Amino acid sequence: MVTKFNIAKPEKYMKDNEEKTYWANVGTMTEFEKDGKVSRIIEIPAIGLKANVFPMDKDKDKKDSGGGY
Repeated sequence: MVTKFNIAKPEKYMKDNEEKTYWANVGTMTEFEKDGKVSRIIEIPAIGLKANVFPMDKDKDKKDSGGGY
């Protein structure tokens, strides 16, 4: 199964002395399952970005918690 999502950023503007928010679409995220694993692809054309999304490695987070990069 493939699920598509819009990626949007808020842009504030005034109309009739009231602040409104316009949600500008800047890209898409596609989520799909393959071999029992969920994968995601993010595409943001304005900055030429096409990237995959992976879950964070919890063991790596514990090792890296001492500061530094």
